[in-house]
Amino acid sequence: MEVVDAHHHFLDPERIEYPFLQFLPELRRFVGTSDLAPILREAGVARTVCVQAADTEDETAFLLEQAAGVDWVAGIVGWVPLVDPEATESAVERHLGGGGSLLRGIRHLIHDEPDPDWLLQPSVLESLEILAENDLSFDVSAFQPRHVEHVATLAERVPDLRVVLCHLGMPRVDQGEWEPWASAFARAAENPRAVVKISAMDLFVGRVDVALFQRYVDHALECFGPSCMMWASNWPVSLQMRGYGELLAGARELVRGCSEAEQAEIFGGTARRVYRLDPRG
Repeated sequence: MEVVDAHHHFLDPERIEYPFLQFLPELRRFVGTSDLAPILREAGVARTVCVQAADTEDETAFLLEQAAGVDWVAGIVGWVPLVDPEATESAVERHLGGGGSLLRGIRHLIHDEPDPDWLLQPSVLESLEILAENDLSFDVSAFQPRHVEHVATLAERVPDLRVVLCHLGMPRVDQGEWEPWASAFARAAENPRAVVKISAMDLFVGRVDVALFQRYVDHALECFGPSCMMWASNWPVSLQMRGYGELLAGARELVRGCSEAEQAEIFGGTARRVYRLDPRG
C-alpha cells in the first residue's frame, strides 16, 4: 500500500504572513522539505499533498518552489483571489501554464472570513466554476457547521467541482459536540463529488485520542464511505512537528474495522484520484 499524506504545510514566516501563527508561535520558523523528508521515510509515507496556509499567491509560489526540489510532493493546493473571477482566471492560467505544474487544487481560509457565507458570493461561485473547468479541486476550510453545509450547496451551484472537506469539518471533539455538526456533515456527503479528510481532531485536545475520536470517524465512514475519505497529517500544525508517526498510527487504529482494500483507499487511493497524483519522473 502506497501511503499518501493528503494535507501538510510548509512555512516561511519571513516571507509570508500566517494568521494562525499568533496561536502557535513555536512554529514561527522556516519549515520545508528538508524537515519533512526524514519524517516521511521513518513513517513509510511515499507521497504528499502540500496545502496553503495563507491567502496569498506568494505562498502558492513558495509551495511550488519547495515541491520542485523533491519527487515526493505530488500535488499542491494553492490560493487564488476567488473574489475576483478575472484575477482567478489569470492566476490559474499562470500557475498551470506550460504544463507540468503540480497545482491540483485551491483553498481559501474561509474560517478567517467574518461572513460564514463568504463562499456563496456570486463572484466566488464564478471563480469556482473556473477551477472546475481547469480540473482543479477546492478544499473547504470548514471550522463551523455552517461552512460544512456549503459542501452540499456547492453540488447545486458548481456541480462539476471536486470538493474536499478539510479536517472532518472541525467538530469540537473536546466539547463532545455532535449536533449540528453531524447533520451538516451528513448533508455534505450527499455531494457526489465531495470527499473528506481524516485529520486535525487533535488540535482541540493536544493528542491523538482514539476513544474520543472514534464516533466522529465512524460517522464519516457511514456518510462518505472509505472511497471518499483520505488520511492527512496536517503537519506541522498537528502535534507541532513532534508526533507524525502518532498521527498515522492513530488514524490506522480509527479505521481498523475497514478491509484492506478500504484502507488502501483511505491511505492513498482517494488522494491519488481526487488530486490526480500521477507519478513523477
